Formats: sequence, C-alpha cells, structure tokens
Amino acid sequence: MTTTRAPEKATKPDDLNAPYFNVREAAWVMRISVKTMRRRINAGLITVSRETEGGRIIVSRRSIDQYYESTQVPAAA
Repeated sequence: MTTTRAPEKATKPDDLNAPYFNVREAAWVMRISVKTMRRRINAGLITVSRETEGGRIIVSRRSIDQYYESTQVPAAA
C-alpha cells in the first residue's frame, strides 16, 4: 500500500489576503520551496496549527508576519 503526499510544489492561494494557508500556499506567499517551509516549521521558526490531530497543517498570515518581523536585520547607519 502506497501513501500519497501533497505535491511539493508551492501553489498560489485563491485569496492572497486569506487569514490562513496550507503549507504549499504559505510557501508560495513566502517565495520559498515547500521543503524549506517544512524545515522552518519543524525548527519551530513558524508556528502552525492542525485542523485535527494528525490532520492538515494550517499556517496563519500572522505567523508568517511574525517570522519576518523576527528575522529583520536593522539597516546599517
């Protein structure tokens, strides 16, 4: 029995202003690969939630914004 997994290609969300995205949509919004997105989630750099126990991963717009805020580098004077 083979298991199927979601494609590893980032996909454009239907609504760019949506409050929540799946992993592939969040990767597209952040302009990174799905693999990189999963690595950042596993490293705890981006917080996520799940619809159900062991279910689909949901990434909030706020979580993406917080990631970018935490990785900003101050401009050189």
